[in-house]
Amino acid sequence: MKKVYVAPMAGVTDYTYRRIMSQFNPDLIFTEMVSVNAVEMANDKTIKQILRLLPNDSVQIFGKDIEIMKRSAKFVESLGVKHIDVNMGCPMPKITKNGYGAAMLEDPEHARKLMLALRECLNPETNLSMKIRIGYKEHKDPVRMAEIAKEAGCTHITVHGRTREQMYSGTADWEIIREIKEVSELPVIGNGDIFTPEDALERVEKTGVDGVMLARGIYGNPWLIAQVKEILNEGEVKTHYTVDDKIDMAIKHVEFAREDFPEKEFHFEIRKHLCWYLKGLRHASAVKARINQTESYDEIVELLEKVREANR
Repeated sequence: MKKVYVAPMAGVTDYTYRRIMSQFNPDLIFTEMVSVNAVEMANDKTIKQILRLLPNDSVQIFGKDIEIMKRSAKFVESLGVKHIDVNMGCPMPKITKNGYGAAMLEDPEHARKLMLALRECLNPETNLSMKIRIGYKEHKDPVRMAEIAKEAGCTHITVHGRTREQMYSGTADWEIIREIKEVSELPVIGNGDIFTPEDALERVEKTGVDGVMLARGIYGNPWLIAQVKEILNEGEVKTHYTVDDKIDMAIKHVEFAREDFPEKEFHFEIRKHLCWYLKGLRHASAVKARINQTESYDEIVELLEKVREANR
């Protein structure tokens, strides 16, 4: 069975959206990525918001200092988390300038020491994995990182098909992912530019990877999780959705956010999600502008219903 994972995405895979996505049964679903320095300082937002967990949530951590990484991983494990991933792929300058994320690709020996230390400190039953890019400025031996993952006892390695320098420009290079899969002794999960179930099928057939990790494709589209699982494992898409389904899901998202956040804050947490749900629908532009101005739950629902009517 091919696996379908949901990527950790800052400001996207929050508690409320994970409640939504979990209904579509991804094989792994990650919280927003967690700074080990924030855990070390007991940062209130990290502990209370990002590490507010659903029963099957997995957590991705990022940092560089081995001792801090170990202490933070043990803390995450103590919350009942069964799978911890190490971020070695985030390309954002505020992350890489400190040697975190994709900057780790420039120092494979430190990455090796870190992963071995994490495996040693975690309970044997706690799964460990790592997520990388195919290189920093160029394709700089990503196979070495797969070897490190194997040596550290990882369950799998996830590979995003761009270099750090590319950020999110251009297209993901799944040919490099295929090359890693051919030599890796671990399961390889491919990531990059999967926006439709057909995208996933094409890339899995091309590379032989053991599964895919969905990221930007699930913005406003949690149905993609089920669709990709179906096409990879059953050969056809069985889950379909209508405009009514999108509006119903948007309203459910608002209701969940209202339960999950204080009354004066919930609207801030859902605005981008609602814009994603409404993308491409008639009357959406005017409604999105109004949603970004209101703090009223009733008005948000009324505006969503207006979009529904405009798309009959």
